[in-house]
Amino acid sequence: MKIAILAPSHSSFIKEFLPNHQFENLSIGYAGATFVGTIIKELLLRNHEVIAITTNPANDGKYEIQKFTNNKFTWYVVPSRPNSFRLNGTKLGRIVDFFSYEVNLMSKILIDLKPDIVHSFWSYEFTAAAKQSQLPFLATIEDNAFVILKYFKNFYRLGRLIMSERILKNVKHLTTVSPYMVNYCKRHGANVKVIPNPTPIIYKNLDIDGFIQARIEQFPQFKIVMINNGWDTRKNGKCGLLAFKLLLDRYPQSTLHLFGSGSEKDGLANKDANSMNLKGIQFWGTVSKETIISNLKTAHLFLHPALEESFGVVIIEAMALGVPVIGGEKSGGVPWVVNDNDLLVDVTNHKTIGAKIISILSDKKLYTEKSVSVFKQAENKYSSENVVDAFEKYYYEIMKSF
Repeated sequence: MKIAILAPSHSSFIKEFLPNHQFENLSIGYAGATFVGTIIKELLLRNHEVIAITTNPANDGKYEIQKFTNNKFTWYVVPSRPNSFRLNGTKLGRIVDFFSYEVNLMSKILIDLKPDIVHSFWSYEFTAAAKQSQLPFLATIEDNAFVILKYFKNFYRLGRLIMSERILKNVKHLTTVSPYMVNYCKRHGANVKVIPNPTPIIYKNLDIDGFIQARIEQFPQFKIVMINNGWDTRKNGKCGLLAFKLLLDRYPQSTLHLFGSGSEKDGLANKDANSMNLKGIQFWGTVSKETIISNLKTAHLFLHPALEESFGVVIIEAMALGVPVIGGEKSGGVPWVVNDNDLLVDVTNHKTIGAKIISILSDKKLYTEKSVSVFKQAENKYSSENVVDAFEKYYYEIMKSF
C-alpha cells in the first residue's frame, strides 16, 4: 500500500528513516508529535510505501519544497509562512487565509503522487490538504478546538477553531484518540473510531522487573518526572510544584525533573519554583526523546497534573517503562488512558495530589503492583503493533468504500 501521512514530523525522528542523508542536511520539520514516527516505522516494517508530508517555516523568504528519499520512505517538507497575521513579504499571514498557501502545496503533492490512502492528523491544515486532494483519506483528531480556545483566548486560536469547523464538515472517516473526544468528533463525521496514539514497547517483562527493583532500592530518594508542552493554566504545572513540596516535606531527598517548553533553567516553571522557595528541582527544558526516555527509566513516578488532555502521549511513554502515572480523574481523556482509579486524583487540589504521591511511594508492595500494571496496559493497549493493526484495517475499509 502507498500511504501518505500528513502530520507534524521532525528531523529528530525522521532521521531514522533517512540513513542515506546527513542529519545536518535535513530540514528541521515540524516538532511536537513523536508518535507519528512510531506509526511510520511500523508501516515501513510492514513493507508499505510511506510518504510523510509536513511543514516548516520558510527560511530567508525561500519558499521551496524539500524532498528526501530512502527506499520506500519519502519526506516532503513544505514551506510555511513564518508570520500568522503580519505580511510575509507579499504573502498574507497564514491564519488570515486559513493556511491556504500551505494547503494548496500539500494537496498538489498528493494529487501528483496519488497514494492509495491519505492519513492526516489534527483538524487543521493537514486535514484540509487531504480533503482538498479528493483522494481516499482518514483524519485523526487529536484535540478539541473549542477547548483549546477556552484555555488560549487569542485571535490565532479563534482562527484555528474556524478552520477546524470548516474542514471537518462532511468528512466521512475519522478516528480520535480517546472516548472523551468522540462526541466532539461525531458532530462532524458519521464514522468515528477510537484508536489511541501508540508507543513502542522497547522492553520486556524481565527488563521492567529490573527497572522496578532498581527504583525500589533507591527509596526514599524519590525521583519524580513532569513533562509539559508549555507552562500554562491548562498544564497546571504550578499545582504539581505545590504537590512536590508536600513530598519534599516528608522525604527531603526527593527530586523533581521538569521537561518541556517553559521548564528551562530561566523559564516560567523556575520562576514559580523560586517564588515557593522550592529546592530539589532540575529544569531540563526541551530535550531529545532519548534524554526523556533515559530519565523516565529511573523515575519513581510520572506526575501529569494537566486539567485537560485529549490523550497524553507522555503518559503512555511512562507506562511503557513501568512508571506509575498520577493524573487527573476529570482531565479529559486522561482517566481512560491511565485506567486505574488508584492513580487518578483531583488535580485542582495540590494537597490531594501530594497525598496520592505519598500513598503510592510509601507502600513498596502497592508501588510494585502499579508499576507492573501500567506496563501491562501499555503493552496490550498502546503498542505500535496493535495501533497500526487498527489503522490498517480502517485504511482498507475506506479504500473499499471510495
